[in-house]
Amino acid sequence: MSTPTTRSPYERATATRTTTRAGLAVLTTVLFCAAVHFAEIEFITAALLTGVAGIAVDLRQTEKLARARATP
Repeated sequence: MSTPTTRSPYERATATRTTTRAGLAVLTTVLFCAAVHFAEIEFITAALLTGVAGIAVDLRQTEKLARARATP
């Protein structure tokens, strides 16, 4: 029988941030590869927009992580 694990808000925020970073990095890489393979500029635009969105999301999650760390 498995016991439920309780994670602190800091651990949850860190895990979410890592997962989001990895997912957006993979998506950006796939879009750049598609741009090279298909020789289409639209994929480069999508990759750059994904990168910018990823930075914005990461900043928000970093702020959430700092709040979770400051809360006892």
